[in-house]
Amino acid sequence: MMGSAAEWHAFLDEFRSFGGRAENVMQRKGSLGMGIFPIDLSKPIDLHVPHELLVHTDNIELKDGCVIIKDDKDMPHGYADWFCRYQERYSWGAEGKENIEIFETGLKELPENVRNKLKYYGIYNPEARLPEEGSTNDDRTLRRFIRTRCINYQGKTVIMPIIDLVNHSPAVKSYDIDENGISISGMHEGEVLVRYNFMDPLRRFLNYGFNQKEPLAFSIRCILQHQNYNVVVQGGQGDRPMKPCEITLKDDRLIVKQPLLGSLRTPKMPRTLFIQACQAVNGVNADELFDQIQQSNTFALIDIINELEDVNSEAASLLRISCLNQIEAQSNYFGIRQDILDGKD
Repeated sequence: MMGSAAEWHAFLDEFRSFGGRAENVMQRKGSLGMGIFPIDLSKPIDLHVPHELLVHTDNIELKDGCVIIKDDKDMPHGYADWFCRYQERYSWGAEGKENIEIFETGLKELPENVRNKLKYYGIYNPEARLPEEGSTNDDRTLRRFIRTRCINYQGKTVIMPIIDLVNHSPAVKSYDIDENGISISGMHEGEVLVRYNFMDPLRRFLNYGFNQKEPLAFSIRCILQHQNYNVVVQGGQGDRPMKPCEITLKDDRLIVKQPLLGSLRTPKMPRTLFIQACQAVNGVNADELFDQIQQSNTFALIDIINELEDVNSEAASLLRISCLNQIEAQSNYFGIRQDILDGKD
């Protein structure tokens, strides 16, 4: 249960006493759900979680229903208690746990034929997503919750209290990250937003539970025939979207790993990057194979949408929107960057 305004400001005072910064911000519900807003629009906001207050995700567990820090010996005295109360009032306990449970239940209750399609295309696998062995339902829910709130910092995944309440927008800049910690600052006309990372619409939905029109699109899993090759496209998103994808040859199988299919701001890059990736493989018509992968992705997404036609549930409705957003995002491609292919850039 979220606390009062007075309790919120008392929490921020405690956060500052540990070395954090949280200036000109309040938590309230907006169009994206609970979020962070400026108190005074004429002044900048300032949020900073120093590195010593970042909590490694493997140092978090549930105890008697509360999210706690397992080992706080390297943290300021009293911080673990504050973190537990923060999770209960403003994060996990406010709506985090409930939202994850609703979302995951909705996905699991999709008709079997839909779930089989999603699994075949490498989009959703409930067994891998929420492994049953060795954990309780709440433990599994917490793991999913953490994945929606964590960030990579110096090679480890961490939770960043207060900042993890800020919602996502692909149209704004990402976090400021350095050796001192993680920050968000500046002027905001409305809700404080940050770009979590680069992700396409389908994976944004399945990883975070909400739909967003993202500027990039990557392939889903598909299998096709090209020239003399059996082609297996491994879906997913690479760490370096604006670098050529990896293509390897095993016997007569061509393995294409996570190709970029669409880019709203740089529509000439998807085909350019794919042509670059194919240069080391003989017997491949890069333009034709790129078009085949595009076509296979479009047909697969239409297939899923058709399977959802008579399914009346919130999860089905959200998944339909996600598939349409994915089709739109992967359609953002045309032409090539000849200068890059000529090695001039």
